[in-house]
Amino acid sequence: MKLFLLLAGLVAQVIPGLWFNPEPVEYRGLTEGDAINFSIPVDGKLPAGTYVQFGITLENNGDKAPRYYMVEVQQGRRWENVSTPVYSDGLASYSFFTVPASQSHPTSYLNIFRLGQAVRDTLRVRCRVCSPYTSDKDRLSADDPANSVSIRSRHYVGARLNPLGRKAPSSRRKVLMLGNSFTYFYSVPLMLQEIAFSQGMLLDINASLKGGQTFRQHTGLTMSLVQCSLEDYDYAFFQGQSQEPARYASDMDAMRDVKLALLDLCEALRSTSPGCRVFVENTWAYGAGDCGGFGSLENFDSLLAEGTRLLSTACHGEIIPVGQAFAAVRADGSPVQLLGDDDKHQSLAGSYLKACIEYLILSGKPFSGDVPCCGLSESDASYLRQTAEKTVLK
Repeated sequence: MKLFLLLAGLVAQVIPGLWFNPEPVEYRGLTEGDAINFSIPVDGKLPAGTYVQFGITLENNGDKAPRYYMVEVQQGRRWENVSTPVYSDGLASYSFFTVPASQSHPTSYLNIFRLGQAVRDTLRVRCRVCSPYTSDKDRLSADDPANSVSIRSRHYVGARLNPLGRKAPSSRRKVLMLGNSFTYFYSVPLMLQEIAFSQGMLLDINASLKGGQTFRQHTGLTMSLVQCSLEDYDYAFFQGQSQEPARYASDMDAMRDVKLALLDLCEALRSTSPGCRVFVENTWAYGAGDCGGFGSLENFDSLLAEGTRLLSTACHGEIIPVGQAFAAVRADGSPVQLLGDDDKHQSLAGSYLKACIEYLILSGKPFSGDVPCCGLSESDASYLRQTAEKTVLK
């Protein structure tokens, strides 16, 4: 089946399995009842019971853009809500919310839903403005120049609409992901969700992802604090600024606030999710900026590992060993490039390796059957999955 994602009439750039808009797609003057529409042609039909993955990243360009959206799928002549549960905060019932442009924080929404009816010709999903309120809780006006929102471009995945088949998952888990560009490049959450589904695990993921954020900065973000308390989570993945675990390991007294900020996030999380397993990500060493200011990749890796160990112990958490897997690929002399042109952020392959590590941490067992390659060649994806298994399941 060939799939092309249409963003309200614009065809998005396609990497097989992931869809990007080459430039921001802007919408002005949206008011209650208006919608951002997505569709893909269907070759034949999608039977009832088909699972569908949908994701979108929206960012407000002004403080008078819509705050609340409901995500719906067209079933026959009806539009049906796909969000379970539907959230409510007293002003509206919604699938997801946005924050004012002054906070410069995109909203990342991910969901897997099941079709109640067969779909022929075209699968249609929409994000409908479901209240009269702006992101700063004023009243929406179509004529206000600050009523502007965009589907994000560049290294965010702007939108995704992806049929996953009819095989019912054997388990379902709720996951919180807090992070920055080391998580949103090529949308690790969407990759993780698709990989896990192929292995029989449906992940309900809520995420708060904003570039460059430290743990302390996350404690001041509306999106992060709301997401921490929104569900009773099974798992939480915390990924901080790329150097802060290494800096913490270098000088625990001077960098004490790194630990305190992580503990504050855990407290916010555990107030509604007391049994949640917390994971702190051990990110990777990179060459940019004199290896992050640590002189060598080896020293950077060593400090990241020690800092992550100390932080995970402090919050009674566990470690996601992404950096160790990156180092293993480097030691192999593999031609697979895990970093992009800036020699810092992950490439598509780096995001895939990270998603594989995260799935194995959750499942505790090797991959089986057909596993999505998420735009990579089968040989590269297979190598990265094997590396992930050796790192996590050793």
